[in-house]
Amino acid sequence: MLRSRDGAVIPPDTKALGERVLRETDPYRVIGEHLADLVRDEDFADLYARDGRHAVSPALLALVTLFQFTENVPDRQAAHQVIVRIDWKYALHLPLDDCGFDFTDLTHFRQRLLDHHQERRVFDVLLRKIEAAGLVRKRGKQRTDSLAVLGAVRQLSRLETVFETLRVVIRAWEQADPTGVPPDLRARYLDSRLDYQLNADQQAVEMHPIGADGSRVLAWVDDPTVVVAPPDEVVETLRAVWEQRYRQEAGQVHVRTDGPDATELIVTPHDVGVRAGKKRGKEWHGDKVHVTEAQGAAGNFLTDLTTATASSGDSGALPTIRAQLAEVDLLPAEHYGDAGYISGKQLAESQALGIELVGPPLHDTSPNGFKIADFAIDRAARVALCPAGHRAVKWSPRTERDGSAAVNIRFAGAVCAVCPLRASCTTSPGGRSLQLSEHYEVLQARRAEAQTPAFQDRLHWRAGIEATLSELVRAHGLRHHRYRGEAKRDHENLLKGAACNLKRFVRVLLRRQAPLHDGGHRPDRFIRSDRCAQFAYNVQ
Repeated sequence: MLRSRDGAVIPPDTKALGERVLRETDPYRVIGEHLADLVRDEDFADLYARDGRHAVSPALLALVTLFQFTENVPDRQAAHQVIVRIDWKYALHLPLDDCGFDFTDLTHFRQRLLDHHQERRVFDVLLRKIEAAGLVRKRGKQRTDSLAVLGAVRQLSRLETVFETLRVVIRAWEQADPTGVPPDLRARYLDSRLDYQLNADQQAVEMHPIGADGSRVLAWVDDPTVVVAPPDEVVETLRAVWEQRYRQEAGQVHVRTDGPDATELIVTPHDVGVRAGKKRGKEWHGDKVHVTEAQGAAGNFLTDLTTATASSGDSGALPTIRAQLAEVDLLPAEHYGDAGYISGKQLAESQALGIELVGPPLHDTSPNGFKIADFAIDRAARVALCPAGHRAVKWSPRTERDGSAAVNIRFAGAVCAVCPLRASCTTSPGGRSLQLSEHYEVLQARRAEAQTPAFQDRLHWRAGIEATLSELVRAHGLRHHRYRGEAKRDHENLLKGAACNLKRFVRVLLRRQAPLHDGGHRPDRFIRSDRCAQFAYNVQ
């Protein structure tokens, strides 16, 4: 249960020493003196019991977590900083003789948030404080861009993937029932290692016995007489990997040569949510994070970080981003994004919520010389005329992959075959066909608007998100995940975003309280634990 913690008063010994060694522009001194109520125990009260053993203050753990991700240090080092760093003690309102806590308490705190599905709690608490200070405008301008993030896994070959998947299942099975695992499987997958020096032909040969062993394990697990089996999640991973890598024919297991699309392929059993992604010719194994930033009165602050699969399109994340912004009452009036976020459906859905989605749409990339814009289409009358003046003979409804309605328009093959414009229009013997989305007119209007100088000038503000992504990568390690598991990866991204917001919040306070003047000091940067020289300078 919670034990009340007084976060309003700095202990006298810490206050006396901190005022001597920390400059007024030190970020941690600013936090200790002006942001004492940044995070409170009451913000986490619903996650703890009303009686029982006393817990470490969640407000303390939340602040340490923010400092940890601000300086990009691991749990063990962060817990050590609480003991030895005067600036941390000053910000946390801890006495000089405080011995801190065990570093595993940080892990338990994050896990408590995950167990209660409160991954966004720390990020949202800090965002509400920033909003209450008048630094984020409601119905203002926001911009979004995506970043590829590498999973905390090693890239595996096809043989290593199936071997590791089966090894994970057998290890879990042995933990559940030490006597239930056949000795030959234990010896092959637990007591020995895979030979990583095999050539391609040797790897292909090794795939067959592993496939047979995996099918054998699945048959045992599916047997209703089996009392103790591996956990369901590892069994389902094994089943999914075997469906992707193998096929059954006449009781024999064969290696698949077709398989699913690479974007759906499970690439490691140690983090099933990790997928293969590719963007601008670069490939990675991990996921993708969409970062949303709002224009504030005194600076820009992050309002949302949404984690998506590596293979997903950018526009598919917009409904989730809008829903999360609506929960904190921060829907923008103007939402900027690059071409990946702009589609007819997203333009229409944003407009329905009173949001202007601003960005350059993708051009019509069909290989035909004549694009849809070259045809005269009357949707209400269900009439379409081609550039040669011929009328469409078929107008049939269909459903797009994103669930939106569309129509399939087709012209007569016999007419197209003798048309003098055929070479620039189609090579299909069945005649030219058009796929017309229900939002095509909205998208076409945006394509025309995007060519105007005024619209192109508006897009200049969107480019600023690139600097934010760079800051998150360089200062907070957003490019690489620390943790495995979908919920943990999402939580990690949000904590890094919250740390970035905290840093910007402190800078705004410093500018307000001590504006620069001739001969003045600039606000100190957050001190990294490995920069001892800078820390010594601040002490002086």
